Amino acid sequence: MAAVETVKVSVVIDPTPNIIPCTISSTAEELCIFLCTKYNIPPLTRTLFALRIKGTDYFLKDNSKVLSSSRDYELRIRFKVPRLGHLITIDETTYDYYFQQARNDVNENKVREIKYPEHKQELMGLGIADMARAVIEENLQLNDVIRNYKKHVPKVVVKRHGHFCKKCAHKYLPPLCSAKHDANYVKSSYLKQLYSLAPNYLAEEYDNVLWQNGGDVVPVRVVVAPFNPQQPGIRLYNTLKRNWFHVCTIEELIYLTRNGDNSLEVSRRGTPLFFTFQSEEQLSSFISVCDGYYRLMVKWTFNLSKDDETPSLKDLQRIKCHGPVGGAFSYRKLDEKRGKKHGCYILRQCQDDYNVFYLDVCTKNSITETYRLEFKGHYYLFNNEEYSTIERLVSSHQNSEGRIFLNECIPPSEYDKSQLLLCGEPVKKGVRIDQAELQDILQDNKSPRCLPNKDILIYMGSEKLGSENITATYKALWRLDETKKLLVAFKTLQKDKANDYLKDFMELASKWACVQSSSIVRLYGVTLSSPTAMVLEYLPYGPFDVYLRENEERVKPIHLKKVAAGLARALWDLSEAGIVHGGIRCRRLLLASHQADRIIVKLSGPSLRQYTPQDIPWIPVEFFSDMNLAKRSVLGDIWAFATTLWEVFSYGQSPNKKYTMLTARSYELGERLMRPARCPGEVWLLMKQCWCADPLRPQEIMRDMNHMLHREYVPLHEYEEPKISLDHIENADTISSERFIPSELSDAGSNKSLISVDSSVPSTNGTISDTYDNPSQFADNTSSRSEESAGAARAACGSRRSSLSALAPDGDAAFAPRLMESIVSQGKTYLVTITKRIGSGNYGHVFKGWMERDNQESQRKEVAVKKLTRQASERNGSLYEDFKNELEIMKSLQHINIVEILGYSWDHGSDVLIVMEYLEEGSLNYYLKFQGDKLRISHLLKYAKDIATGMDHVSAKNVVHRDLATRNILVVNKHHVKISDFGLARILPKEENAYRIKTERLLPINWYAPESAVEPWHFSSKSDVWSFGVTAWEIFTRARHEVPRFDVERPRERASCFQIPEGCPSEIFRHLMKDCWALDPNVRPKFIDLVHMCKRFMDEYN
Repeated sequence: MAAVETVKVSVVIDPTPNIIPCTISSTAEELCIFLCTKYNIPPLTRTLFALRIKGTDYFLKDNSKVLSSSRDYELRIRFKVPRLGHLITIDETTYDYYFQQARNDVNENKVREIKYPEHKQELMGLGIADMARAVIEENLQLNDVIRNYKKHVPKVVVKRHGHFCKKCAHKYLPPLCSAKHDANYVKSSYLKQLYSLAPNYLAEEYDNVLWQNGGDVVPVRVVVAPFNPQQPGIRLYNTLKRNWFHVCTIEELIYLTRNGDNSLEVSRRGTPLFFTFQSEEQLSSFISVCDGYYRLMVKWTFNLSKDDETPSLKDLQRIKCHGPVGGAFSYRKLDEKRGKKHGCYILRQCQDDYNVFYLDVCTKNSITETYRLEFKGHYYLFNNEEYSTIERLVSSHQNSEGRIFLNECIPPSEYDKSQLLLCGEPVKKGVRIDQAELQDILQDNKSPRCLPNKDILIYMGSEKLGSENITATYKALWRLDETKKLLVAFKTLQKDKANDYLKDFMELASKWACVQSSSIVRLYGVTLSSPTAMVLEYLPYGPFDVYLRENEERVKPIHLKKVAAGLARALWDLSEAGIVHGGIRCRRLLLASHQADRIIVKLSGPSLRQYTPQDIPWIPVEFFSDMNLAKRSVLGDIWAFATTLWEVFSYGQSPNKKYTMLTARSYELGERLMRPARCPGEVWLLMKQCWCADPLRPQEIMRDMNHMLHREYVPLHEYEEPKISLDHIENADTISSERFIPSELSDAGSNKSLISVDSSVPSTNGTISDTYDNPSQFADNTSSRSEESAGAARAACGSRRSSLSALAPDGDAAFAPRLMESIVSQGKTYLVTITKRIGSGNYGHVFKGWMERDNQESQRKEVAVKKLTRQASERNGSLYEDFKNELEIMKSLQHINIVEILGYSWDHGSDVLIVMEYLEEGSLNYYLKFQGDKLRISHLLKYAKDIATGMDHVSAKNVVHRDLATRNILVVNKHHVKISDFGLARILPKEENAYRIKTERLLPINWYAPESAVEPWHFSSKSDVWSFGVTAWEIFTRARHEVPRFDVERPRERASCFQIPEGCPSEIFRHLMKDCWALDPNVRPKFIDLVHMCKRFMDEYN
């Protein structure tokens, strides 16, 4: 049994330090979770916290062993949240902790940027604001707070001014308290003032760090301040030259690699930097702050440093579990990724409770149901059954006819944009520029350009044909001006193929134009006619597989590791650009430079050739039935990357020639290529991880590959990028091998090595089973596989395709220009950019998008766009009038409990748009299903009050809603909902209090009053009251039960169909539901009566 010792942890909201027993294996993250559980900090915001070593500015990393350090720590919110309003809506307890920590830092004079006496008045103001907070929040008497002013006013002010502080409090505190602000408003004002005085609050500084810049060693201070107004992210202070240099933003970080002796490589977009820190404590603190911000701002699922992985994140990845993303995100992802396909599911952590998980499962009827799962230390408890592992639980629910069918897990993705990105910055303002500013902006633009043909000079006799004779590539000179020329490769379509392949050729060029990488052959530009061609970087030494076969004795494994690291970088650059290469092979690697101690290769662009059976070793198994999927999925590139590494470490040998016995059937049965003789074990392990069902992601591959390089001795100069100018470090990322020198290069190498030429092989449509009519021509062809093995292949495909959703989106939509619509809002013109579809109906679709002012500086706002398509309008002529009616009604309804309309675009000849505020949490119906267990009666009453308040406004405007239900209530946050969807709403005729149906249409009669569901089909505010009762019933059942079907034969018995919801107090059921279901409409309460009733119950149940 491990020995138990104790550590002490101070917590800002508790005057008594925590004495916690720990073992030698206890980690900093475990202590954080223990303390967050104790102080009611939920899993959603727990990642903001870390342990700081008492008496220092250094924090422990998540996997640090707590007994190996000082054993005296402080629990602090380490990571700055730029959107304070966002934090308070997520969790008030965390918000209060943040305030108390900031207040304590101010009072103890621990905020570097706030200095006395320069900020004497501001410090006094903060003290008085805190006194007001104490009066309001702690229900203290004003005179008692003034008497104890030393508890609230910063110590430095108390020390210098004593009783003057009390005099200020007597003058300014009473009017502040009488302003009737709530405590959160006062805290928010306090923190905003703090941010104003100290914009770099919570920034971390690391002194006496040595920067190894080429042959120079420069002493610097490293500062991590992601939200610095001028130089956000990481910056250096050169203590010799006394000036600041910007390194990169947090988003521009790629990975961090320890080099031993407290040394670190910081890989970013551009030139890497190398630092040596003073101690392991200092180095670990720096790594963990960069990693923490990266997870909270960019990719929650990724650790920058292989040696410093977060233990809990590894556990989640092992079981393919999302973090505490919330049900709204999960439901949307299931819809977007799989269309709520039966058997698809997401496993996610609970947002509020530790060791609790939720399974969101798609049922046969495309409804998503949520189940609770609890980890009990040694087993999982699910539906009162115990399971030793998640795998056992899933395998026990494989019956497609069962109530719970778990067929395909949708895993977390590094591209998920959920509320876990707590430190994400607010949307930045955009600004239009004029022609005078354009030249300066384009000066450093390295994007490909359109080139005039007259500037291209082709070498005669240099033509080399591509595979299948579709393209030809020539050696050429690009004349930049009268004195400067650049040697280039000129790639064009063969004349007889131009008509058939021009579109595909231009699409390739369009995609390749998006890539800027030192590890990828660069596209300089295109010529658009006579002929249409790509002008590419010229690499003189030819395909790398040929070089390896000819120089096996000269090339060392360490050189191949560096080549592998470069290819990993190319794979990552492609994935970040949203591009699938589809043809990563050793022969597509072109040799750029070869010296005794260094080999540089670059990946050439994708080709137009079709897949053949010869491509099987590079194609994921589940794509065998349609090999062209490998051109649309990052999974295909990852698998091909691993096979290409096999070729590299086999010194250019082809897997088809070395292992002729391996067929498609062999791969389906789990057989793989054997480890090459000179391949290091760790590289072989990485290859196998890329050939598995849930492969490593490109950024993980690049990080791990570089980690291998640094674990053995590699002199810095062998892989270091050019030295960075100390005077221009902020532009250092432009100094790389991507830069071309506009002068004629030496004609090294022969013309035969101009390009990578694929072997000539028969073309197919990309499906193996259609390749040959005679199975003997392709041994053990997939067309002869048995039904059993075909089923196994489909199952494998299902399990691996779950990984597909964890990668960048497939298809070409990402490369299509996004359309902007012009809309009118409050007399001003705005531009709306549609990003993705989030819903649909018989009128058309609902999209998510962005709205911003046209032709001037403005801040983008996320919006929902309801779109009536011209096609839908032509199919049903009444839809146009319905849409117009909805718009007119929504324009007349402006209320805090009604979804806000932001603008519209109205043209009978084209699509019609209604632009509304976008609410991330989605419908109340979904919200109740996945958050219901955590909602108290007071929350449910607040929702009912919000709906009744909004409907009181609707009825006052003489409007009937006619579709009141939880599916049409949108959630702002845990304490606020809004009414939406006025598609069925009608304005009552003047001097009438009811509306009669005039046209046949599908109506939600299960929510309707009897007089509305059957003749005479009358609608009024009283029928909306009936629907309110049904909606309240949904709320108090937490949407766990379907609304009972309406029996049109017995309308007068309708109210008896509703049973009192479980856990609902009888008086609430009677007054908020049963009273609304009175058969006589005149007996039903008014909405204002329901508002008062909700308020009375809220006072009682709070």
